[in-house]
Amino acid sequence: MNAFQFYGANLYSLDCIKTAKIYKDLFSLSILVASENHAELKTESGITVFIDRPSVHCFVTPGTVTFTVPSLDVDNLDLSPLVLESYFEKGRYASYLDEYKNRIWIVEKP
Repeated sequence: MNAFQFYGANLYSLDCIKTAKIYKDLFSLSILVASENHAELKTESGITVFIDRPSVHCFVTPGTVTFTVPSLDVDNLDLSPLVLESYFEKGRYASYLDEYKNRIWIVEKP
């Protein structure tokens, strides 16, 4: 049996350059490629985030990514232009949406 490992996340966008810049600034990702139709970003640990505009050859729906933080304080966590959708204090995690309804989970992992 093959061993599967998490490789990356896929997000939907109509302006991949703009979306790549937002994610770069929010999460300190490196932009590898950025065009109107496709962008690729990389985390320091090597995870890839793909951002795509739907086309005949690229079927994209809004996606989900999860980031961890050592301490989650939603009142002081500046993630604009993301919108806080829900916050679960007991589990110390929050759900944000970007303008294309991609979901971003922020989870506290001390």
